[in-house]
Amino acid sequence: REDTAVKTSVHAAFAALALFAGIASDAAAGSGPLEARNMLDTAVRALETDQTRALEMFNSGHPAFKQGDLYVYCADSRGTILAHGLPQLIGQDLATLKDKTGKEFGHQLLNEARQGRVGFATYFLPKPNGTDEIHKEDYFTKVGKLTCGVGYYSTKTE
Repeated sequence: REDTAVKTSVHAAFAALALFAGIASDAAAGSGPLEARNMLDTAVRALETDQTRALEMFNSGHPAFKQGDLYVYCADSRGTILAHGLPQLIGQDLATLKDKTGKEFGHQLLNEARQGRVGFATYFLPKPNGTDEIHKEDYFTKVGKLTCGVGYYSTKTE
């Protein structure tokens, strides 16, 4: 009976998070810094509620965690990417990723992420379904043993 109550509470929490994110996405037409930060905050709450379910939602493209070019990514403590809006990166080592300028942004994200603090990084990465690397600005944090973030593609060129 207690197990059922816990499962019901977890499902209710995810339903509330999804509703909140849906309302937020309807209100926000763009995919800029405010939307990225809000999505990261929602992702952190989801991970704190049920990490396994949250990662499944990130990878399935659930609308609370995939809106236009915005998506959640997470890597474990070894740097293995567990969730990403670019599916070809799942399973790769975040620490080895470099952008077109040679910047080791994955290493930066893993080294600078801190529990309870949101960091900021910039680098180049293709948009989903794209090939050209575009300037990306990224909010990231540590949630337990995971490094997670949400970035938005900027109009900056360098």
